Order: sequence, then structure tokens, then C-alpha cells
Amino acid sequence: MNLDRILGQGHIKEKLYYSIQKKKFPQSKILVDKDGYGGLNFAVEIARELLIQKKSFKGELLDHPDLHFSFPTFASIKDTETLYTKWISFAKQFPFSDFQKWSSFIGNTTSQGSIKVPEIDRIQKKAVLKPFLGGNKVFILWGTETMMPQSSNKLLKILEEPPTDTYFILITNSLQALLPTIISRCQISNLGPIDHEELKQFLKNLKIDIDFNLIVKSSRGSISRALNYIDEGSSSIIHEQNFIDCLRFAFLAKKSKKAVIDLTKWSEKIASNSREQQKDFLSFCSFLIREAMLVSYKSDNLSSFVSISDFKIGKLSPFIHSKNLIEIIDLIEDSHYSISRNVNSKIVFTSFAIEITKLINTPEN
Repeated sequence: MNLDRILGQGHIKEKLYYSIQKKKFPQSKILVDKDGYGGLNFAVEIARELLIQKKSFKGELLDHPDLHFSFPTFASIKDTETLYTKWISFAKQFPFSDFQKWSSFIGNTTSQGSIKVPEIDRIQKKAVLKPFLGGNKVFILWGTETMMPQSSNKLLKILEEPPTDTYFILITNSLQALLPTIISRCQISNLGPIDHEELKQFLKNLKIDIDFNLIVKSSRGSISRALNYIDEGSSSIIHEQNFIDCLRFAFLAKKSKKAVIDLTKWSEKIASNSREQQKDFLSFCSFLIREAMLVSYKSDNLSSFVSISDFKIGKLSPFIHSKNLIEIIDLIEDSHYSISRNVNSKIVFTSFAIEITKLINTPEN
């Protein structure tokens, strides 16, 4: 287990390393990676340590015969024979990546991905076989939040009585999306945001010409988001300004008809972005509202917000209070869900703009 290959996570990586060394590592492990903090890379490094006892294998770890991956597949992708090979290629190229990157990598444009029942059946058959090299076997299941109930129940049966020397590492961005019975049979580790300086040094090592400070401030500790920003260009790092514009128009809308027109134009502008940028924008809105809430409730020391445009969050915090906080968060989450389900973006963001105007102007008393 190469601890230097794992960004951040100092609170858990050494404990896991020593648990492997002392042969106390659990057979079923969940890594909760809520926001692209490097769950796949972490799982691979755990597998590396569990599999290195057999020195006879000289190839690359991801090609190890006793390391097996499961991942979401898509109904729109018919060529399943080469899918595993494509996954290995993806994991080698993008060890810190996310679900949407995988979806784009294999050319999915329409369907929602999931880990399906036939894949769990394949795990079950492989799990009972003897290790190819006579040591341990490791199964890494990435994107387990996408499993349907039937898949989850089949996986549960495997985790209830795992074969000897066989380890299962589940990676999810939502612990609540897993069956409680699966959760109860696994040891859980929650990955956290990566420190700004460590993330900046990682990006500098890529030796590309970018504004490292801007990328790091915008990524909110997510290595996946930082790399996506680099791939997509600086146009994707305007969420802060877009939300500030929305709030400004919302405040003015009570007195100015022009502000209402501006909100309509704003909705059209946001709707013109890709769905992934729209979802990332809404995630940023949720983040900023929560940060404003911390300031509003005199918990500034817990806030991690760093503006890239000299925006003073203290100006927003008085308008985030007990009378509208839950409703604003619900609005953002409902909008995010609608975008994820391919609802018309213009309708979603027009409704978002109208509702945020009502809520942000709600007095506390």
C-alpha cells in the first residue's frame, strides 16, 4: 500500500495500512467518497497491499488475475465483451475520476448506469474459485449506490458468508443508497476533502499551464472536480459568479421588472450549459448556502468557503435563516434530481429562479 499515492485521508490511510499488516483488515469494507476525493485510487492501493504477498506476479496491479472490478454499465452500450478491458483502461488513465467521466469515456449519452444482477452473479461465481496465485482475492465494486434492490440482495448473500482470503471493497458516494443490512456487515471509512496545499502540489506535478490557485479554490477539496475543471477549461469555474448573479436579480426582483427579465435570461444561460455543469452548479449552490448558514449561526470557524471573486459571504448570511434554510436546500436538491432525470433544463432553472426569489426575500421574523 503506497501511502504517497493516496491524496489526503491521513485520518484513515495509516490505520488501514496497519490493519492489513496485522492481518486484521475486514473482509467487507465500504469507502464513502461523497465528492470525488479519490475512492477508486484508495481502493486500488488497499488491493495492492492485500495482493503483494505473492511476488510471482510482475505485471501491473490492475491486470492482476486475483483483482476483480465491478462497475456501472449502461443499456445504451451494447458491446459488453470488451467493456471490462475498457474499464481497466479507464481506471489506469483516470484513477481519481468519477461516474460521469466513466459514462463519457465509453460513449454513453442516454441511459442511467447501474451494477446489474448478472454482474453480481459473476462476482458470486468468481468468489468461490481458488485464487489464481494462491494468495488473496480482492473485489472492488465502484459506484455501488447504483445497485437496484435485486442486485443489492444478491450481494448481501455473498457478504454474509465471504469465502476465506477474499476481500470486498465497496465504493459509494452515498451510504444511504446502500441496504442497511449491507452496511451492517461492512467496516466503513468516510473519505474527506483534500487539503488545498496537497491538492495544489498534485496539480503542479502534472506540469501543465493552469491557474492552480483558481482550480484549487473552486474544487472544494475534490480531486475529481479539479481534474474535470482542467479538462473542461476555465468556463466551468464560473459557478460562484452565476449564483451571485441569480441572488442579485432575486433581491432586485421585488422592486424592478427588469430584474425579473434578467432572471429569465439567467435561467436560459444556465440551461445552455451541459447537464454535468448544471449539476455541478447546483452542488456549488448547496455548498454556498450551507457555508452562509454557518456564518449566520456564528460558526465562521467551521466555514471552508474561499471566494474567487472577492464575494463576501457575510453579505449573504443574514438572508439564510431558520425560516428559509430547509426550503432553499430542498429546492436545490429537487432541481439537481430533476436535471439528473433529464427534465427540461430551461423549465427547471426558471422554476429555480422564481422559487429562490421568494425564499431569499423571506424575512426571519
